[in-house]
Amino acid sequence: MKDSIDNPVEFNILVTERELRYFISCGIALIQNVPEDSLPTYCGLSNNEIIDVSMRLREFADRKGIEI
Repeated sequence: MKDSIDNPVEFNILVTERELRYFISCGIALIQNVPEDSLPTYCGLSNNEIIDVSMRLREFADRKGIEI
């Protein structure tokens, strides 16, 4: 079965605020700098999936009071 962002599996990880900012900014940088049709090959996610993941991470950061 193919992984999907619509069927998440829960993981517990520890990251610093700086690392969380990195994950958020890298997702946005990918969609700005990699051609859309190359994204699935490059990172395994589509443009919309990258936006969704980045937004969920951003919402988490906002809830924790972490400035991006």
